[in-house]
Amino acid sequence: MTTLAKIPAQAPAKGLGPAGLLAALGLHGLAHLDAPVLAALATETPMLLIGPHGSAKSALLERLASSLGMVHRHYNASLLSFDDLVGFPVPDGDGLRYLRTPATLWEAQSVFLDEISRCRPEVQNKLFSIIQEKRVQGIALEALRFRWAAMNPPGAGDAADEGDAYAGSMPLDPALADRFGFVLTLPALEELPPEARRSVIRSGLQPTGASAAAPDLAALVQRCRQGAALTAVAHGEWITAYTGALVLPLREAGLALSGRRAAMLAANIAAVHAARLLLQGAAGPSPVDATAADTALADAALVALRTSLPQRAQGKAIDGGLLATIHRQAVDAVGQSHDDPEIARILDEAHPVRRVGLALRAVKGRPGRVPRHTMSLLVADALASQPTQARWVLSQELLPEIAALDCVDAPTLELMSGPFLAQVEFEQRSNLQHQVPRSRVEGFNLLVKAIEQLDARDPTQVALGNLGAALYMKDDAAADPAALQAQQRRLRALLDVAEDHAA
Repeated sequence: MTTLAKIPAQAPAKGLGPAGLLAALGLHGLAHLDAPVLAALATETPMLLIGPHGSAKSALLERLASSLGMVHRHYNASLLSFDDLVGFPVPDGDGLRYLRTPATLWEAQSVFLDEISRCRPEVQNKLFSIIQEKRVQGIALEALRFRWAAMNPPGAGDAADEGDAYAGSMPLDPALADRFGFVLTLPALEELPPEARRSVIRSGLQPTGASAAAPDLAALVQRCRQGAALTAVAHGEWITAYTGALVLPLREAGLALSGRRAAMLAANIAAVHAARLLLQGAAGPSPVDATAADTALADAALVALRTSLPQRAQGKAIDGGLLATIHRQAVDAVGQSHDDPEIARILDEAHPVRRVGLALRAVKGRPGRVPRHTMSLLVADALASQPTQARWVLSQELLPEIAALDCVDAPTLELMSGPFLAQVEFEQRSNLQHQVPRSRVEGFNLLVKAIEQLDARDPTQVALGNLGAALYMKDDAAADPAALQAQQRRLRALLDVAEDHAA
């Protein structure tokens, strides 16, 4: 990774104290969003806020517009008609013209579409070109710079507490969600740190109109824009390789990137990195401190990844731990693939189980060939990609070989050992009697019958039978020995394909 060109040192933005950007605007407990918000302003990328009612979504966007001195429009999308945006159409020769009013969009520099998830589908469809292209009916909105929206979390009919579900807030159409470069989640009051929670409550006791001194946000945005451009030049190759390394793992996790989203993410990484440096009061990493520069860029990439996925607007849950694992794997891939074609080929493999097979083949031929940290991530990713039944079988297949090679870290070894220890515990029981609720008797009898049909002379079948019995204690629906055998054949084929690829 090349070292980032040094961003020229400048004085801190007026009114921006140690609490951060959004705190300077009177918004508490949102410091983790400072860098993505500043990056969205610097790149003029469409931004969507998702949060419960009363979580300061509207206040955040209104204060940004006010601090930037924008000609601003705020629309309630749940009540919106297209005429509200463009004015009433009247005949004009062979065409139409729109009667503009102070409430229409034509002169706006920033637009806020509130409650966008409650917008009628036919109106939503007309928002695409406004959000992405800054055009309406093919006509350019010359003044428009910032396109913002907000919504409550999409409602779910099977929510644990339907009183907390937003039944009227519908998941966004994937194509509309994909137009927003930054998708930021705002916490509820009870999710804020105690001091931030008290600050929010205390704000209700302040005199009406009282607020903190506004920062010189326009100057900060301009400096961030310059820093993003420097980052793109200095680190464009790394950002491109990192984003490319995310594509397949994210697809496996159900978080597929479109081409447009991948390009947005790359731009967001550069902007978030510049924003973090500015907000930390840094003038950029020292040219001789390459390790710190690399770490700062990788950290910025994770922040950008977490705040650039549109699936939250579609009502999909995103596992933060899995996302961090995918990020670390991508960082490793970039660091290793430049100098090592074999490692690059392993990390480029689309299927997570095949990746482990290729990596094991490399380690067998040369211990340490794949770094322990990388092998640990590969194994953990392969296990996480499988349902319960297949995960137990895969652990049984991999554990002896991986333990003998000593090629993963202790947490990964512990992760793999769970099914094995459960099986050993079952096999060592002096009394194999097991009480089964009446509702599960039929399933248990089917399991016993299937185990009886296994060949007691075949150690592999005996191990699978014991694995099925142990698995029954955890998840009776996944304990069928015949299905376990089918999973074993499938997983072995995936691992063996690695040898064919390497030949």
